[in-house]
Amino acid sequence: MQKNSIFLKTVCLTLSLAIFALTFCGCGSKQEKTNIEPMEAEEPDVYGFEFLGGTDVMPIAGYYGPLPSTFSVDGQSLPDYISDEFLKKISESGINLLHHQYTDFSTNPSLVRKLLDLGEKYDIGVCVYDNRIRGNLAEDTLGVEDIDELVNDYRNYPAFCGLYIVDEPTSDNYYSNHSNPRMSNYTKLFSNLKQLGIFSYSNLFPMTTASNREQYEKYLQEYIDTCDVYYLSWDKYVFDKGNSKADYFLNMSLCREYAEKANIPFWPYIQAGSQWNDAASRFDTNGYYPNEGEFDWNVNTCLAYGAKGIQYFPLIQPYYFAYAMSSDFDFERNGIFGAWGNKNRWFYYAKNINAQISAVDEVLMNSVNKGIIATGDDAKKDNKDSQFLIEGDGWRELEGVEGDSLIGCFNYKGKSAFYVVNYDTEYAQKITLRLTKRYNLSVIQGAKEAFISADALELTLAAGEGVLVVVE
Repeated sequence: MQKNSIFLKTVCLTLSLAIFALTFCGCGSKQEKTNIEPMEAEEPDVYGFEFLGGTDVMPIAGYYGPLPSTFSVDGQSLPDYISDEFLKKISESGINLLHHQYTDFSTNPSLVRKLLDLGEKYDIGVCVYDNRIRGNLAEDTLGVEDIDELVNDYRNYPAFCGLYIVDEPTSDNYYSNHSNPRMSNYTKLFSNLKQLGIFSYSNLFPMTTASNREQYEKYLQEYIDTCDVYYLSWDKYVFDKGNSKADYFLNMSLCREYAEKANIPFWPYIQAGSQWNDAASRFDTNGYYPNEGEFDWNVNTCLAYGAKGIQYFPLIQPYYFAYAMSSDFDFERNGIFGAWGNKNRWFYYAKNINAQISAVDEVLMNSVNKGIIATGDDAKKDNKDSQFLIEGDGWRELEGVEGDSLIGCFNYKGKSAFYVVNYDTEYAQKITLRLTKRYNLSVIQGAKEAFISADALELTLAAGEGVLVVVE
């Protein structure tokens, strides 16, 4: 299938790029320095779905839903999300993969087939929930041949991208008293699915604080050693109470480290709203967050660290996540979509940032991240415990940086690429990249590409915004 073209390739600059083009294109006074030797091209750890366009296309996933209408509010049924209308809305958001719909093939195969058909229509991959397979665990796990026969019920649907297996398994090393199932119950199943070449959804707990780093690393090590998976996923919601940006980056650094040990990519979760309600209790909403700058910062910092997939939670607000007190329900508290089917503010945030992802993913998916540069007091402080922090503010053609930023440094097929993130989540700012000499650059900002020759590049970035710069 053809990947939809999201961005326009043009030699004309966007408004913000036009400013620095006029400022720097004419500069020729800097004394030329020794040429930077090209790097050897490296093979990235990446996983892609042929249905979505292969390894050039970044998976952009949503967790929770769509599901059929099984609940009602004040006598009125909530929407049936497995519908043409709703899949079209998901497609408009830029999400291209569905992880978990709570629609079990073993009990409702017609709805799952309908979802697969709609996924094909709107270019959205589907991970099937099949309790005949994931429900047989530990010593009772089905064998390879048995699984292969069951998957024949839907594997030929073009939108079929794999199976949902488990979310946040526990272990003796981590969350040992939690009610979630044990990681050890799934090791044989992951192995069997790997033999069949079937992608399997699995997601780990986050590290709660740096104080339990040792236990968390044992948890990651057990996962890598015993679960033969295609990627490493976890959910650290940085804007929730009790979390810090320093713990967020340490968690990402550790997950990246263990993913690299296993030669697999890592896919972080992004916070679409807040004030989760697993306890199904009633409380009044305490403001709406994250804002757009925070949301974009969350996505863009993950891209700068080398993520090869982005996941949003929740895609659709679970109805019990909407429980309120004074107004009974708050359908705007969290979710790309509210439980009433409404587009929440995070729908519009996701739509914009997903367009940027689709504009830069060919480069990022085919690149190897060599580390990150942090400039400004906050970025340096928050990333000080990351083993991937590059000392100083230069790397290869990049001689120095002015502004508060987080910059991912990549080997893109032997060329240098930089993913530059405005570290400020509240305000726009100018970030200047000083280069060792004049270079031809490709710059992708706001899902549009521009070309420029410069020895210094002044970028005007909105709060939390990210820009890709490739040295041609």
